[in-house]
Amino acid sequence: MTQDSRRFFDWKYTQDFCGQELTTYADKTRLYSAEAILRESLYALAAAGDLDDASLGARLRAVGLAVFRPDAIAHGKIADALAYFARLGARPTYCTTTRITSHMVREVWRYQLNVASGERIGLLDLLFEATPSIVVMFTAEAGVPVPCAALMADSKGEADPGVREGWELRSHLNSPHRIEVYMHIADEPVDVVRDGGIILGPDGFADAMLADRSTDVTAEVVRLGERIQRDFGAAGRVCELSGGLLRDALIQTGEEADGPLDRWQVLRTLGASCEMYAGPGENIICDPGTDPWWDRAGLLARRTSYLTGRAGWPAPSAAPRADGGVQ
Repeated sequence: MTQDSRRFFDWKYTQDFCGQELTTYADKTRLYSAEAILRESLYALAAAGDLDDASLGARLRAVGLAVFRPDAIAHGKIADALAYFARLGARPTYCTTTRITSHMVREVWRYQLNVASGERIGLLDLLFEATPSIVVMFTAEAGVPVPCAALMADSKGEADPGVREGWELRSHLNSPHRIEVYMHIADEPVDVVRDGGIILGPDGFADAMLADRSTDVTAEVVRLGERIQRDFGAAGRVCELSGGLLRDALIQTGEEADGPLDRWQVLRTLGASCEMYAGPGENIICDPGTDPWWDRAGLLARRTSYLTGRAGWPAPSAAPRADGGVQ
């Protein structure tokens, strides 16, 4: 073994490693290195792959991590999203299904939910409990000038449709508001580790990272989405709001709030009407941290033109269907 993998249980060592290899965002190195899940995940990957720091960093910069959420599966967005990323130079090379639990939601978005309203948190739970999700590892093609995660993160677009430019993934998929955005995408290599460890567990993340990268699994991802929709779609579409914030919010819109409800219509309605923020301030982690990666590549000033050229501007202009767009 080139280095003792237990080095990553030293939070200071991990902080320094992340700052050198995985992120340019000082707050991430400070906050994430204090989390056991990040250190466990780095340890698991380094141990399973017998990787020194340089090899570990290079491997993590070459991949991106995304989650096709239940709304992407129900609304038939997977194939279009995969085609979009293929044009950018990122192709899926590993996939698996999992249930995103309420605990995972709070951990993955720990540093964004600090200013979230109760309704926003409840809507995320309502979304993720519908069906399993699909976790996908992407691999960047040769010549992509920044980490794969940064490439994908900077092409996804803002959650708020009012500030999108039109070429981004979320515009391409006709995402109507910040709740129904179809995919979660890790912003930087350090987020690939953190999110992957939370969602898959440290050993599961290591397995995903060490899986064969030579095969494009686009067809398999699409089949997984179709299987989930076939096996869970009908039951997942139905929900009940037995009480609390979401039921009150739905009543305020004038919609029926009793009995079995259409989950996707509830999410479409409340995602557009509920207040998403509570309290002063902003997200603890309020920036993806990708600018310096583009700056190092000499492309910061031309990032948008690079991405729009690869993505195929202009984006489709079709509006979301009034019935929620479920296929």
